[in-house]
Order: sequence, then C-alpha cells, then structure tokens
Amino acid sequence: MTISPGVRINPALDPAPFAAVYQRDGIVQIPVFLDPVDAEGIAGIMAGLTWNVVAPDETSDTLVISPQVIQKFGEAQVRQFLQGALKRASKGFSFIHLSYPLQDEYGRDPTAPIHRATEFLQSRAFLDFGQAVIGGDQVDGVRVQASNYRPGDFLTLHDDSHKRDDRLAAFTLAFTRDWRPDWGGQLLFHDTDGQIERGFTPGFNLLTLFRVPRAHSVAQVASYAAAKRLSLTGWLVREPAATA
Repeated sequence: MTISPGVRINPALDPAPFAAVYQRDGIVQIPVFLDPVDAEGIAGIMAGLTWNVVAPDETSDTLVISPQVIQKFGEAQVRQFLQGALKRASKGFSFIHLSYPLQDEYGRDPTAPIHRATEFLQSRAFLDFGQAVIGGDQVDGVRVQASNYRPGDFLTLHDDSHKRDDRLAAFTLAFTRDWRPDWGGQLLFHDTDGQIERGFTPGFNLLTLFRVPRAHSVAQVASYAAAKRLSLTGWLVREPAATA
C-alpha cells in the first residue's frame, strides 16, 4: 500500500474546539485526524517495518537492539538483558517495546515509503495544527518515532521531562485496529497520588495531544492480545534561540 505524495490532515477538522478542551484538561483526542486514504496507507506501511527492540540501559538511556544484534548475540542473551529491564520496572522507570527511528532513518534513505509520514510530521501543516491546539509558544519541530507494542511490552510511569529538548506537548498518532479493552496497552494518565485520572484504549487514525510534563504510562499489553498496537509518537518542541 502507498501513501499519497502529501499526507493530508482531514480537511473537515477545525482546531478551535479541540484547543478549548486542551486548555481546560491538558489532554485532547482528535478522531479521524488524517484523510482516511492516507491513514490506511500509513497503517499498511507500518505493519511491514523492520523494528528494533528498545529498553533502558543501566543509565536509563535507550538501548537499541536491532535484528542484526539479535542475530549476532542470540535470542537467549537478548531475553536475559530484557529481564533486567523487567526488574527495573518493579522499582521505577522502564520500558520494552519495538521502535523505528523515523528521523534517523529518514537521514539514511528519505525515499523509503514510510518517510512520507516523517515529512508530514515535520511539515508546517502538522506543526501549525498542533500549535493551534496547544497554544502558547511557537512549535518549531518534532521528535518522532514509530512504536509497536507486542504482548508483554510496557512503558512505566514518567512525565516526559527532558534535559535537552524543550518539549511543549507530547503526541501519539494511533494506527491500531480492533483493539479489545481487556488487551491492556492503554495510555494512562496519573494524578500526584498515582491514581488513574484518564485512560485511552488504542484506536485508529486518532491523534492524542497532552501537556509536558504530565505523569503517564502505557499499560502492559496482555499475553493474549491478538492485534498490533501501532502508533507514531513524539513531541512538539521549541528549538533553542540561535546565538550570535
């Protein structure tokens, strides 16, 4: 399946009512965000990507385990490493899921079909729509990856604070079909006591925007989940001012 040369936001969408919800709640969901033809195209390409396993290393930086690394060291050694990430999850921040680094791969081969989505997410059309919804400072760019959560994958509680990037808001653009709520994988938002304030089941062609910092997690996907939890995830960022 292919994506049209220019991925399009659903022309029927007016950002104003979503901006009102965002200003009130700090979270908003926008259904049927893309033109349906483009959403179908992106979903089809994402399903066939070559994914890396990502998990935190000992310093909480992201360690990328490519298919080549798995082939070199073997499944048993990779599983042993992931046990460490599971143990860390019992005490604090940790994660295991599949990832595709859109912007890094774009630099290597911008002609790959998935990069029509990369170009769209970096375009002023997307940035300006995001700006119109979240308000405040100018949105200069994005940091974005594709993600795929398999049975057993998870992302524990964190708030998206970052030492280098000036993150104005986080976003997920979901491409998950026919997801049952008992399969887990919900995007959960937590109050200061750890209680769940809001929870969203994975969906299709659905944009979610939320303020940074905000405590959230992704519930572990059930072992019996029978669909792919696919999304494009990242942050709307403000770039540092240039110095003379």
